[in-house]
Amino acid sequence: MDQSEHYYQLALLGRDRFLAAAAPSLVRKKGSTPSRQNDEDADTTLVASLDGALGSTAGPSSNLDVFPLLKKPGAPFADMITVGRTANNDVVLNHITVSRFHAYFRHKGDGWTLSDAGSKNGSFLESERLEARKERAIESGDRLRMGDVEVTFFAVSDLFDMLSGSR
Repeated sequence: MDQSEHYYQLALLGRDRFLAAAAPSLVRKKGSTPSRQNDEDADTTLVASLDGALGSTAGPSSNLDVFPLLKKPGAPFADMITVGRTANNDVVLNHITVSRFHAYFRHKGDGWTLSDAGSKNGSFLESERLEARKERAIESGDRLRMGDVEVTFFAVSDLFDMLSGSR
């Protein structure tokens, strides 16, 4: 069972169990790799695909990739969740436009930050390019892009709402 199906099944068990077991996550439509040519259209397509997934009779997990922001055991950089193309990252986005070590997240107090790790193709927060190694606060629902891979960041409660159709 992949993470998408796991989280969908967890959502079926109810809000309290989901909140206790889930982590904030990055979500994208399965197989999507929007072009950089028109960021506004790509953002609209991603939001529409997430909203459309909720109405699917097969369940949202059949249309979505969920990437929990969890530290892999033994992975480097204990204070950050790394994102990149290679398997040694905590979150693996296997796409040619994603650098081997592309970006990283940090949990700070009640919130999260995102930093580009000096990647070749850049990281973007709501279509604004991030400066390398400079942390930016992110919020649930923010659209992020790493290379050509677009994802949406969800806090745990918002992820539950989206997966359960409560949204």
